[in-house]
Amino acid sequence: MHPNWNLSEDRLVEPLFEREPDSVPGPFYVIKDTCITCALPVETAPANVTWRMCDGCPDRCRVERQPESAPELEAMIEVVRGSCVDAYRYCGADAYVLKKLSELGLGRLCDALVHANPVLRDQIK
Repeated sequence: MHPNWNLSEDRLVEPLFEREPDSVPGPFYVIKDTCITCALPVETAPANVTWRMCDGCPDRCRVERQPESAPELEAMIEVVRGSCVDAYRYCGADAYVLKKLSELGLGRLCDALVHANPVLRDQIK
C-alpha cells in the first residue's frame, strides 16, 4: 500500500460503462447488469460491496461505499481481480492502483489506461 493514497484525492476519468444505478460514485464501480451474484465481491470486501435485493433475494452487487482505508483498498483490488465476468472496473487515476491492477494483468479493467491505450480499447469491444 503506498503511503500517500487517499480516496478523496483520486482523480476520476470518464467511466467506459454505465454503473449499477444504486452504487455510490467513485473510482470503483460495477458495470450495470453484469454481476452474476457469485458472492465473491460481498465476501471479499463486505465493507464496500453489498447485495441489491429484489423481492428478498440477492439480485446484483453494488458498491455501497468506496474504500476508506488501505485494507479496504486492497480488498477492492482483489474484487476487481476475482470477478469472473469482469463486472468490476476502476475509473480512477491513482498511480498506485493503476500499477497494481496492471501488474495483476488487469489493465483492461482500468478506464484511465483504456482511454490512453488503443490496444486496450480494442480488447474491450
